Amino acid sequence: MNIIKDADVLSVENLFKDKYIIPLYQRNFAWGEEQISRLLQDIYESLCSGDEHFYVGSLIVLQRSNGELEVIDGQQRLTMLSILSGILNMGMRLSLRYDSRPEVEDFFRVLHSGSMPQNRKETSISHFFEAIDLAWSTQLDVEKTEPITLKTESVRVKMADYIKHHVCVVREIMPSDTDVAAYFEIMNNRGEQLQEHEIIKGLLLGKLHEEGHDCYSQVCSKIWDACSQMETRIQKSFAPSIRKILFGEDYTTIDLKGRSEDISFGNQNIPVLDLLKVQSKDVGALTLEEIVNSRLNTDVLSEVTEDNDDNFTEESIIDFPNFLMHIFRLYYNQSYRLSFHKTEEAKDIPLSEKYLLKVYNTIKHEVKPLDFFLRLLFCRVVFDKYVVKSNVTDDDKKREWVLLKPYIYEDNKHKTRTLCFKPTFDNQQNAIISSLSCLQVSFRAKPYKNFLQTILNWFVHEDVASVENSFLEKLHRLMLDEFNRTSIDYIGLTEYDEKRQGTSVPHYLFNFTDYLYWWIKYNNKPINWEVPDPNLIIIVQKELDLIRKNEFRFLNRNSIEHHYPQKRHEELDSEGVTDFDLNCLGNLILISKSANSRLSDKNPLDKAALYSDKTDLPPTRQIIYGITRNVGWGKEQIRTHLKCVELILAQREQILQ
Repeated sequence: MNIIKDADVLSVENLFKDKYIIPLYQRNFAWGEEQISRLLQDIYESLCSGDEHFYVGSLIVLQRSNGELEVIDGQQRLTMLSILSGILNMGMRLSLRYDSRPEVEDFFRVLHSGSMPQNRKETSISHFFEAIDLAWSTQLDVEKTEPITLKTESVRVKMADYIKHHVCVVREIMPSDTDVAAYFEIMNNRGEQLQEHEIIKGLLLGKLHEEGHDCYSQVCSKIWDACSQMETRIQKSFAPSIRKILFGEDYTTIDLKGRSEDISFGNQNIPVLDLLKVQSKDVGALTLEEIVNSRLNTDVLSEVTEDNDDNFTEESIIDFPNFLMHIFRLYYNQSYRLSFHKTEEAKDIPLSEKYLLKVYNTIKHEVKPLDFFLRLLFCRVVFDKYVVKSNVTDDDKKREWVLLKPYIYEDNKHKTRTLCFKPTFDNQQNAIISSLSCLQVSFRAKPYKNFLQTILNWFVHEDVASVENSFLEKLHRLMLDEFNRTSIDYIGLTEYDEKRQGTSVPHYLFNFTDYLYWWIKYNNKPINWEVPDPNLIIIVQKELDLIRKNEFRFLNRNSIEHHYPQKRHEELDSEGVTDFDLNCLGNLILISKSANSRLSDKNPLDKAALYSDKTDLPPTRQIIYGITRNVGWGKEQIRTHLKCVELILAQREQILQ
């Protein structure tokens, strides 16, 4: 059976200690500017970030009887690393032999001897010279105006050391009975390398085989494939007969025994897996060809469904590799932390997908495959039902957030059952969507979605019904905690501080403030706070009256704009607007980059007039524009609005209780 046995994470230095052979059936080296520049730029970015390891992908080999490793997949990457080793004088030579291509072997022998090979026009090796030229000319940091290339000695030395000791490759040695010809044909047709999450799938299926659970390989593979399609609702990725087993007659729950964190979760649900097995093709452990082909065949439905498909597509806030990182942290974080030496500071599992294989290899001894596949399914059901998705659109202004759960529409007349979706919550649906989307647009980068980890953690470690009943309350607590974590130091300033004002202000602080204004307006509750200055309550109420429409949406606004322009501040010093006034929360608005470019250095009145017909702007923006149209915008208005914002933030606990 062709099952991936194990994966070793090797630094380039250790990778080069073995002997490799490129078989005749492999195509010639074909990397061009896009692949070479991307590799070097990614390595340089990782170096500058101080990352301990940078993973450049996988290498799949077959061990020949003489000990040489036949490269089945990954020779392009391996060849490029060999070229870099030569031109950077890294002091190590990759033993890379080519079947029936002696001129290529001669090229690398000369390159690694410290000389530049000749015969640039020789067809069989000309592409290597092109790769070398591209490597030397690549601008390593595209955000810098000055050239940063390998031609600079200091850069070259740092890159050589980092590649040698910190760049890693995941190498899989295939069993000796692998059908190499069939495998290579599959890989050649798909035109790309196995991704790391596919490797992990193969490793988990391999562990099923080792544990004597071959009979569940097909079922677990279906679960994995369904969960990996993040843009498709999980219920739609199974045939109706399987849906009933997993999600009940109405498809609204997940019918698994025990709690997902139980150490025997998989064994508790063997009866469920047995039922699923009856509905699936019962075969042994998947062959390598089937593992690879599972990605090509993304349709995992085994029979025609009765779905209600309104041609509506959705966009997930994370991709599948990131989702796997969340699963790792949810269930295996303690094991990961225990892997650190006593001299090292224990850290949580990172949420960035670039650590996928590294983390798996650290925790693999704790991962029981049946548990993992069912935990993956449980969390995917939770994710679909309780985390917002959005419609797929190139225009962010048209983005809509949705939070849906499945239900069955029964047509007794035609005797049909149709899978449909409706709002997850009967009450508080709008508020929950606003809370979730506020967090999402504030923490867009996938590796930093700690709020999502928190939400999933509720459902893993608490009673699902209890979490659902208190979901908005929990979200409000989470939002308050995020404010305390990211933004509290930016409140109460009395003098200009460039590190805590202006464009340094966290985007979450703007979105959270908008949410508080929206929540007060949405609930239409009277303000009865006890504050030192009662007149300020009256001013806050007047600000709330300027919000003409409170059904706005949180969008990906990512540019901080000074409503009183910086240029006006420089030119009209007589107006008395100080650096503090210019850069304080009272004068700042979070807008899109395109809007910021359009507004540029227009005066406040022109800005307010430009958006006079807009009724779906964020609350603080409506307030600032309303004040500007009514009385203008200067030092007095900035200071007054700042007091209102800080009062709202000071009352955040009472507002959201």
